[in-house]
Amino acid sequence: MTKTIHKFSGFFLQMAGSQIIPQALYLSNMLKAVKIRERMPEDLVKCASGIIHHFKSMHKYTVEMFRICQFCLAFQEILQKALIDQATQTSLERQQKLNWCREVKKLLPLKTNGDGNCLMHAASQYMWGVQDVDLVLRKTLFSALQEADTRNFKLRWQRETLKSQEFVATGLCYDTRNWEDEWENLIKMASAETSVAQGGLQYNSLEEIHIFVLVNILRRPIIVVADRMIRSLQSGSSFSPLNVGGIYLPLHWPPEECYRYPIVLGYDSMHFTPLVVLKDSGPEIRAVPLVTCERGKFEDLKVHFLTDSEEREKEKLLREYLIVIEIPVQGWDPGTTHLINAAKLDEGNLPKDINLVEDYFQLVLHEYKNWQENSGPSGRKTGRREQLELHLPQLSLVEAKCETPNCPFYMSVSTQPYCHECFEQKQQGNKGRKQNLRTGSEKSWAKSSSSMKGELAKFAAQSCEKPGPEKPRSAPPTAPSLFLYSETTAMKCRTPGCPFTLNVQYNGLCERCYNSTGFSPCDNPDTSMLHGRRSQRTSPVLGHSGTSVTIYQNTVSCLGRECGTIGSTMLEGYCQKCFIEAQSKRLREARRTEDQQGRQQERRDLQQTTASSQKQRCATASCRNNLTSRSGEPCQQCVRVSQRIQSGSSQGDPSAEELPKQRCRAPACDHYGNNKCNGYCNECYQFKQLYG
Repeated sequence: MTKTIHKFSGFFLQMAGSQIIPQALYLSNMLKAVKIRERMPEDLVKCASGIIHHFKSMHKYTVEMFRICQFCLAFQEILQKALIDQATQTSLERQQKLNWCREVKKLLPLKTNGDGNCLMHAASQYMWGVQDVDLVLRKTLFSALQEADTRNFKLRWQRETLKSQEFVATGLCYDTRNWEDEWENLIKMASAETSVAQGGLQYNSLEEIHIFVLVNILRRPIIVVADRMIRSLQSGSSFSPLNVGGIYLPLHWPPEECYRYPIVLGYDSMHFTPLVVLKDSGPEIRAVPLVTCERGKFEDLKVHFLTDSEEREKEKLLREYLIVIEIPVQGWDPGTTHLINAAKLDEGNLPKDINLVEDYFQLVLHEYKNWQENSGPSGRKTGRREQLELHLPQLSLVEAKCETPNCPFYMSVSTQPYCHECFEQKQQGNKGRKQNLRTGSEKSWAKSSSSMKGELAKFAAQSCEKPGPEKPRSAPPTAPSLFLYSETTAMKCRTPGCPFTLNVQYNGLCERCYNSTGFSPCDNPDTSMLHGRRSQRTSPVLGHSGTSVTIYQNTVSCLGRECGTIGSTMLEGYCQKCFIEAQSKRLREARRTEDQQGRQQERRDLQQTTASSQKQRCATASCRNNLTSRSGEPCQQCVRVSQRIQSGSSQGDPSAEELPKQRCRAPACDHYGNNKCNGYCNECYQFKQLYG
């Protein structure tokens, strides 16, 4: 282990001299990285019966990145340059292959070594956060192709090759010797020996059949996001078809023995990268689309290496090996809606002792604090700090109330433990202390006109991409606990019946509904004066002088009854005051219902207690039977027994006379007890023995 640590320590120190953040997850904790690499070969199962090599449990792990939007914009860029493969991200997003669906969470490609073993590096990083530097996956792949029964792999590969465009377009035909030579060449390509590498790489690049063998080793599907063409780096023109993109299923294993959450990889410029999910509180669905979108037309991703019978049952196979859900997305034509299939993605589930993401996050927090301290004084002197200051969006809110008494707003990352407004007032000193401690409703109502004006100005500024000098206003009570999002609805458009996801730049509308209105976020406001009550699409903003100065078109009225202010899409269509009142009303109604249910239950319990107390017991001390007549008398059973004893009808010892049946000692039990169970019935006696 110590040798491995020393192997990377020199590289780490060299990197730390020029970069403030490590450029790989494993550099944050070398001991954990070594522990992961030691466990990988220990988890492998190599069967001698012809079954392919496979992992026992480590294939079920998944890396999930922490939120980066909590840092300021300048530091976000530093963090993305350190970890993210920005060239791959830009290329795949430009080709509409990556992050084109707004209903699902964004995927980011992590940097991966380009030594010819990038496929194994990418898969290893997606699961464990370390690259395949010990060639465990590479050697396992090569060993499986040599030792396991590969006849099925070979037949699938031949069928896939015959259907490829190169064979169909050229009419190329192979004889038996050609097929054998090609297959042997594919096996040699998987070798971990560096002496056989070609093209200037340390190892030979791998092909589609190697991905298919790998998914069967991992017993976990792999989805490759890639372009369909090899393009020129300069002009972008197409060279030749590219078939690596698509879905690879572990078809050599029954579905119940496989892990159904896929590994997602990106492929661009002959290089693989892991596409990981960012851990955030957004409403988007944690899934990857199983279709591509080109010019508004949706086409299913190719499922590789299927036989003829499997091709006919492709949909069934996808639902067996993946967790498939349906997502509504808008089509190219206005008014069209499509339901597309998507595969659910796993959450981060690495155990704490091998979780490198948590160590990397702590290291980033430490470096961020130092970076702020070093850049703070110079920034304040030159005024550059204001340019780098983060204009906090709703995602910067922390799910904790402001510490100011009676303040209804939530604290933010940069102003905690206060909201933005209270933080500014604290900075100004103790002036106007009474005004700072007024109730939340008075606070929001008194500033409704100015805050709404600032909100409209913020929307217009964001749409035009012109950040204004105005400081961020108080954060409204929009913690995630106030909103309920279902998995398939996400944050939907305000238009009734519209299934698409809203865009904040379009004031809560989706792109299609916003375009149908014909308004532009950068339109100049209408300077005409308002006469009468404003319509639903236009609303006045009152200036400090109290006069109506502007009418903005892309706004809506507050949903509150007889409220004349402007509503916000982030507050469910209410203004701040009405939103708080609506939430309070819901809370009171919920508590009222709960109190009513509690009082009803108390009344029922009281009635039962009263009824049981009114029942008269038998006068015989050892008898627990109830009486139907007045109290102070024995029950009928006790009377009959007493009569038999007095008449001398009993034979033998009087003690042998059958005693009257007694009720079980347990409250509310209708069964009869017995002496063997200390006066309890059999069931209550066993229950008392078990639970005391």
